[in-house]
Amino acid sequence: LEFRRVLFRSAYTIIRPAWLSNKAIVSYELTQKGEPFKGTEVSRSSIADLVVNLINHPHQHIGESLGVDQPHTQGDKPSFY
Repeated sequence: LEFRRVLFRSAYTIIRPAWLSNKAIVSYELTQKGEPFKGTEVSRSSIADLVVNLINHPHQHIGESLGVDQPHTQGDKPSFY
């Protein structure tokens, strides 16, 4: 029972998306905690794709804090702002 409690507490992934857009595109890159974001926005579809991938591959990114942005969206603000 104690093993399951420890496993449950450690089986998480934090997703830190950039500004969310409604664009119909699935394109994203990941950064680790402490690394600067490369882009300013990411689509909701991309976040959904990442979550589905994490569900289908439950041993990936355990205990990590993932920054998620769309490639080539660098700048001071997202394109829709």
